[in-house]
Amino acid sequence: MLIAGDSDAIVATSLLEASNLVVLKGSSMIHSTANLGLHGQGSLNLSGPGDIIEAQHLVLSLFYAISVGPGSVLRGPLENASDNAMAPRLYCKQKYCPVELLHPPEDCNVNASLSFTLQICRVEDVIVKGSIEGSVVHFHLVRTVDVESSGAISASGLGCTGGLGHGARLPNGLSSGAGHGGRGGDAYYGGTYISGGIAYGDAELPCELGSGSGNESLSGATAGGGVIVMGSLEHSLLKLVAHGDIRADGESYGKYVGRKDGGVVSDVGPGGGSGGTILLFIHNFVLSITATISTSGGHGSPNCGGGWWKDSLPLV
Repeated sequence: MLIAGDSDAIVATSLLEASNLVVLKGSSMIHSTANLGLHGQGSLNLSGPGDIIEAQHLVLSLFYAISVGPGSVLRGPLENASDNAMAPRLYCKQKYCPVELLHPPEDCNVNASLSFTLQICRVEDVIVKGSIEGSVVHFHLVRTVDVESSGAISASGLGCTGGLGHGARLPNGLSSGAGHGGRGGDAYYGGTYISGGIAYGDAELPCELGSGSGNESLSGATAGGGVIVMGSLEHSLLKLVAHGDIRADGESYGKYVGRKDGGVVSDVGPGGGSGGTILLFIHNFVLSITATISTSGGHGSPNCGGGWWKDSLPLV
């Protein structure tokens, strides 16, 4: 199913209603170039590889359970969207936290003015064996989230290419690493030294997008990590079980090959993006030995800095 809203205000927001069971299988797709709300009363099941639900803003609500099978994807915003698609406006230059990240509305409506790009709202259980991807991912009024070993919830590389802590640029396109929880990595090239991006944000209650290399006009520009929020100050998640990945890493530039000494070889290019934010309001947390929860900064090229990464995870 293709919903081509693009910049047409008449179809900027589409709603799909389902009364009982919704099953996608055999590489089925629900794709919207604008805002999409999918509401139901039973279960939503993406069965396996190639099953995708995606939109620029995506809200899934009122289901009893959502199951994202192996190889299937929930995504918002779109990957490689056209210029006409209604791209979400990320809060890259704000110095304060959008109020809806900590105190989200309870109506679960599709509202493009809010910062969420993918929200799962008023759902009992979410089982993730495939991928959930977005710039600002929010689980609101959800009872349990179970990320299986094959599953991933990711906002990696989906933050800002600029941002408050963007890297400084040289005329040849090289840049220092982006900052966030700390200053980004410095860069040095041809006798010129530039400092890494500045630190910003609140370590006690973080809610910021990661920053990028800053050279937004270049195709090779790196982006910071996005934001993943589970629960809110008023409504905590009852239980999070993590066997797989939950990531909001900054983007690395080029193709990286590990050396025997543990170093990294890369193409020449800009600095790495800084890690984003993972903010968890939860009552019970089960963390498996196979799980990875990460907001690491990305690697820069040999003469450029890497992005800042956080070594702590706020649990509220």
